[in-house]
Amino acid sequence: MVALAKAFNADIWTTQYIPDATYPELKQFKVFSHPLKSFKIPPVLKDYIRLPRTGLIETEAIFKFRKMDLSAYDLIITSGPCGRHIAVQDKNHPCIYYEPGVEGYYHLKGLSKIWVWYMMKLNNEAMRRIDVLTANSEFTKGKIEKYYHRDAEVVYAPVNIQDFHSGDSEDYFLSVQRIALDKRIEIQLEAFRMVPQQKLRIAGSLHKGNVSYFQKLVHMAPPNVTFCGSVLDEELSNLYSHSKAVIQTNPDEAFGHVPVEAMASGKPCIAVNAGGYRETIVHGKTGILVDIPYPENLAQVIKEFNSFDFDPNVCMEWAKLFSEEMFIERMRKIVSRL
Repeated sequence: MVALAKAFNADIWTTQYIPDATYPELKQFKVFSHPLKSFKIPPVLKDYIRLPRTGLIETEAIFKFRKMDLSAYDLIITSGPCGRHIAVQDKNHPCIYYEPGVEGYYHLKGLSKIWVWYMMKLNNEAMRRIDVLTANSEFTKGKIEKYYHRDAEVVYAPVNIQDFHSGDSEDYFLSVQRIALDKRIEIQLEAFRMVPQQKLRIAGSLHKGNVSYFQKLVHMAPPNVTFCGSVLDEELSNLYSHSKAVIQTNPDEAFGHVPVEAMASGKPCIAVNAGGYRETIVHGKTGILVDIPYPENLAQVIKEFNSFDFDPNVCMEWAKLFSEEMFIERMRKIVSRL
């Protein structure tokens, strides 16, 4: 949303805003914050009530957005599971909603299932009131149709491709993502166990809720896999530029910035044949899409990688289709139709 705020010289309305803990670019905008009481739970209790706390924060945030009065504005562009609720008020229109990925909590059971039912009821009401729905991929558009029975226009998410550069490949493959269960990093470990002569570096931050998953990964990782942890932007750019290729394994990835960042670095991306990867990767030209069973087929691609001929220039040209400039151009066209 920072890209949109820049393009439209917009004010930003949000809930919790801590300047030193978020994007520094936000300091140049007029930010209207509505702090959350549920955010102030004592740190000593956070690990013990993580899931209930998450539900409390989301519920409070939703009702904060539902009460916001943005009637003074000519246009509202909003995003995220809470931001869509701006549209429930008649005065908060016209409203464009950008869906970055439909939530994946529909499988919860017990008391959590009651909360999900309530959230879905509120979400359906909000989604019905939005004037224009946009989605970050065809994959996300399909989920909007499935859960909310509405059509959406696809506007691919913006990637800061200018932050990346091409370089000579070294002797490692790269994996970039949060260390989280949904990223299915174990697939990568299983694959590289089958190709011990190849090296994998995994870069990504670890959140407290995924500590046990990370410990499991460390325990099962073969010797040819290295965990780099969270890295600074410059170091990440260098890791991309000197890798052979980039690996991604989340079958439910809504869009996926990583393949585009890889291509902006002149590198192909090897990913599971699912989710948003089917849209960001041109099979055989800017990467490889791997079918089930993922570990075995991923290992086979890695083993045969040197037989592929990927052109760095083709990768970098394809990445331009997902640039911030293209994103803004598409959003301006939508705004012009209102």
